[in-house]
Amino acid sequence: MKPGKEFDCVEMKAKIQARLLCEVAELGWEEAHRRRAKRLSRDPILGSFLRTKMANGNGSAAGRLNPHR
Repeated sequence: MKPGKEFDCVEMKAKIQARLLCEVAELGWEEAHRRRAKRLSRDPILGSFLRTKMANGNGSAAGRLNPHR
């Protein structure tokens, strides 16, 4: 990280990805996906964005990301 830099997006992404992988390992794909969707729907910014996308028929790519389907 550069001197004086307080935010590292690569480090943040790695931490989030590790947390999500742990969640899948502990809960299984279906339950982890359900909980993520619930969290996102409650988010004040992302929730309204996702509702708009779903209403427009653009849906979620999450189903395509499931390696078990």
